[in-house]
Amino acid sequence: MTVSGKWAPMKIRRATALDADEIARIINAAFEIEQEFRRGERTSSSEVLSSISMRNELFLVAEDGGRLVGAVEVRVDGDTGYFGMLAVDAPVRRGGIGRALVEAAEAHCRGAGCSVMTMSTGENRTELIPYYEKMGYRVTAVEPSTSSAFKYPIRVVNMEKRL
Repeated sequence: MTVSGKWAPMKIRRATALDADEIARIINAAFEIEQEFRRGERTSSSEVLSSISMRNELFLVAEDGGRLVGAVEVRVDGDTGYFGMLAVDAPVRRGGIGRALVEAAEAHCRGAGCSVMTMSTGENRTELIPYYEKMGYRVTAVEPSTSSAFKYPIRVVNMEKRL
């Protein structure tokens, strides 16, 4: 998929194993803001490789001039799609790359037969809720996290959008 506009000729494509280190770097840099409440890094190259090798999971990457500038994890489970770990390199944020990655994730899931797209974020990331609402997502639940990745209890905001 080629994206037109400010980042033309940015390309969004399915990640390969060769992209794992760079995907992990982009995600971990973007999620540094969560170090206040998260233990360790958000992901690792080995976790990215594991996702890439799964049948119903993949990463999409945004590439500009041969350099990766963004990534998003995508999963399909029956008629439900999910995206997570949306991340864009700091120097190119606020230019539509994140939105383009979400739209590509939605298109992938729609093509796989999904009728709904889901995602979740920590309640602490208050700046993200309006961002996703502008893309048509709505809050469906707020619940305590059961993940041991957090330094203290947080609540997870679940959101979805009909495809």
